[in-house]
Amino acid sequence: MTNQRIHAAALFIGMLAAILTMAIHPTSFDLHASAEAIAHVNHVNTVTHTLGLASIPVTLLGVFGISSRTGWNNISGLSAFIVYCFASIAVMLAAVADGLIGSSLAQEAINVDDSKRQLLMMALHYNFQLNQALAKVYVAGASCAFILWSIALTRLGKSTKVLGAVGGILGLCGLIAVLGGHIQMNAHGFGLLVLVQAIWIVLIAIWLFRETPLDAR
Repeated sequence: MTNQRIHAAALFIGMLAAILTMAIHPTSFDLHASAEAIAHVNHVNTVTHTLGLASIPVTLLGVFGISSRTGWNNISGLSAFIVYCFASIAVMLAAVADGLIGSSLAQEAINVDDSKRQLLMMALHYNFQLNQALAKVYVAGASCAFILWSIALTRLGKSTKVLGAVGGILGLCGLIAVLGGHIQMNAHGFGLLVLVQAIWIVLIAIWLFRETPLDAR
């Protein structure tokens, strides 16, 4: 298998893991529920975000292939990879905050008195706000990367102009959605954005998989 097809496979796997992560992501959390219910949600939350974290380096391997194919001397393709790496750091920290720190704080809140529970509630609220901010940074960064990759793709040739145009539109819509406050960074809103982005990435993966690698021409 050529490197280009390895990158394509990484994109498939990374997007599948990302979609699965959002599909099983808990949509609500109640600290007033029973200890068993809280423990169950914490377990699901931890597993969900662990899967999400595992998908990040796989996806980065894949998007490395996009910029490799457009050419590292192409400033748009190179910038896209750098910006996407920056966005990936943000979503990694968001997953750690929501899946690991949040679950740990919630578990600790089960067997504490009311005074300590209030402190934990404040910590959870701060953790939630941090998660939301990092999720917005990811969406904005990934959207900018999509736009930059789209510029590189439209300049690559006629066969990639449609892919480039679609990616540019999706990137622009993502920026408008997050910067304009038109979508919430909850499991449903963020999940929708991830799904839409994943569709375009999968189309890119199909193109990479089917196209003859540069070194084989």
